Amino acid sequence: MEPDRRYDILRKKEEAVIWLEGTAELSAAESRVKELISVWPGEYQIVDLQTKQVVLNTGEPVIARSPDR
Repeated sequence: MEPDRRYDILRKKEEAVIWLEGTAELSAAESRVKELISVWPGEYQIVDLQTKQVVLNTGEPVIARSPDR
């Protein structure tokens, strides 16, 4: 992981997840997703690279699944 990159911005399209870019700050990632939605509508996620958690999902809610499912 790059030292100044903490959040990844992903675009979900059908069965694929496409990495778009990384940012150091959550606020910058959120602003960038808003820009992207205005020109390229779709479902986006912001992932915290330290915790490996989705911190923003513009589409369907993220449902945590137990490991045995």
